[in-house]
Amino acid sequence: MSEPRTARVPGGRLQRGSTAEEVEACVADWTGRLVDPSYAENFRDWIMKEHPRHPVLVAGFEAMVYPVDNALFADFCAETATPLPESLQVNAPADHPVWGVTLDQAEAFARWLEGRDGRPWRLPREAEWEWMARGPDGRAYPFGERFDPACCNTVESGRGETTPVDAFARNPSWCGVVDLAGNVEEWTASRYAPYPGGRFIADDLIKLVGPRYPILRGGSFLLGGDLCRGARRHGPHPGPQFRITGFRLVHDAPRAGG
Repeated sequence: MSEPRTARVPGGRLQRGSTAEEVEACVADWTGRLVDPSYAENFRDWIMKEHPRHPVLVAGFEAMVYPVDNALFADFCAETATPLPESLQVNAPADHPVWGVTLDQAEAFARWLEGRDGRPWRLPREAEWEWMARGPDGRAYPFGERFDPACCNTVESGRGETTPVDAFARNPSWCGVVDLAGNVEEWTASRYAPYPGGRFIADDLIKLVGPRYPILRGGSFLLGGDLCRGARRHGPHPGPQFRITGFRLVHDAPRAGG
């Protein structure tokens, strides 16, 4: 079994979320090119989940460079009698990210991997995920300030399926983490709550899955580039186009001298 490749993510001060001006700029930029035109009615509310921008101190940590792939998740399923997620049921390539994974399965995988290699693996908190994607300069996308379908696997890329986890290794985030935009949505350890000073957004997700739904980040190959913005907050919508859920893990950085 191969060891997951990791990157050291330095700690720092994240300007999490979006200003009112950034919300309006996003709405203006994306409303006319959403995957489903019917989304336009609710799009501003969805982006308002990012408001207001506010500082968060993030401690340093180690992160998987790539999302968990089918090969490693298959090992976990074999050893633990976990039901196969959809990507393994359809025999997706071993080096593509696993998808169709539930939050409970992702957390169980973290415990299994910790038992195997002794590192305290866990899902990233929402602020940690955004820090990996945006960094100290607050970039809009993990690969830069403007959306580019050549740098990620979303609907706009036209592939219609997952790509190898290292397919976009030439377009990493600021800290060397790859594939944070598109391919598969990634589970975090956080649940939805308004940001400090923000308003509670009672959207379709609240009606479908309840007010404290787990946060997903990054978008997928079935979804539009608006969802791979570093600030974008999403959740486990039950629609079939939203089933492409995967994950990566992190663990706390060792203390100095420890």
